[in-house]
Amino acid sequence: MQVRGLVWLGTATAEFDATTRFFREVVGLTSVVDEPGFAAFQLPDSSLVEVFAPDSPYAEHHEGRPVVGFLVDDVPAASAELAAAGIELVGGLEVSEEYTWQHFRAPDGNLYEITSGPYRR
Repeated sequence: MQVRGLVWLGTATAEFDATTRFFREVVGLTSVVDEPGFAAFQLPDSSLVEVFAPDSPYAEHHEGRPVVGFLVDDVPAASAELAAAGIELVGGLEVSEEYTWQHFRAPDGNLYEITSGPYRR
């Protein structure tokens, strides 16, 4: 597997409104999605920061900690490599209109993600 960069960070928080306001008003990130319980902010390099309310269906794997996403060219192939190395895949392969991702638990016990999509790298 070849990782091409860190391109995604997701966090689930009980302080959803304050956190989204912080990223928008203090950090100065551009909001690309602003829905009840879910917000996404795009950085100039096309990386994303996503914020989830605890009851959001997107927050199910976050366990109260931020999760980072590693950019790979082929998520199914990278998932197979992780599984072959004995790494726990968490949930199923997720596919949206533009993105594909898979969560996994590293030996440190933390959750991470491999992802592909229209990121500029």
